[in-house]
Amino acid sequence: MTGHSKVLHGVPADSLIRLKPHKLGRHYHKVPIYIKESASKHPRIISDYFLRSFRINIELSRVEVHESRAEEPSQTYASAFGRVGFSIDRPLLAEILECYYGGTTSATGSLPPPNTSELRLSERLGKDVADMFARMVLGGQSLGHIEKYENAYEQVQWEYVAEFRYLSHVSEQQASLFLYLDHDLVDELTSRLSERPVAACNFDPLEQIKSLPLQMDCVVASLQMSLAEVLALRPGARQASA
Repeated sequence: MTGHSKVLHGVPADSLIRLKPHKLGRHYHKVPIYIKESASKHPRIISDYFLRSFRINIELSRVEVHESRAEEPSQTYASAFGRVGFSIDRPLLAEILECYYGGTTSATGSLPPPNTSELRLSERLGKDVADMFARMVLGGQSLGHIEKYENAYEQVQWEYVAEFRYLSHVSEQQASLFLYLDHDLVDELTSRLSERPVAACNFDPLEQIKSLPLQMDCVVASLQMSLAEVLALRPGARQASA
């Protein structure tokens, strides 16, 4: 490359913010916040699924939403709302498998080579977790029929990757599962966010004011007396009015 460079700063290229034209003027910036809020409202929805189905007790420790991830999802599914990808950290996947079949996890943390049981379990988890995630962010609505998506001629562009990080009460280790959202699914979210109704003011402001808590100090009577008269007071005594 010859000539003068047009880059006149020392900022690394990977730290620059890249504008995506299709996101301009839409509620894309609200999607990460909305996903985190939905997860905070339903912190046990996925954990209870693992406990009920695989007898493993995990606790949600944090939720992060990334705009990209270097690793591609291990499973990709197509639904009526769009495509969703799924990946899970292998230590967590192996631990789920061990708990399901009644085994114990390795104390050294070493894992055996991947096997077909892990692949089948990952496929099952992908469908179930993706549908639970959809119910969480789509107001209880399911993804409907989802099937494995395979297309060698198209590379899916993922708009966001939601990371759910869990702490295992068995191994006391933390691991994550990831849900990848394509532009169709994110568009569905943004359309729902833009259509969220504003709470209507269907109450009488005066009535609301009347219900405000108020502290009152009431003086029933006041009388000027000498100290001697006060000391002479007895229960039931009455002071004659002037």
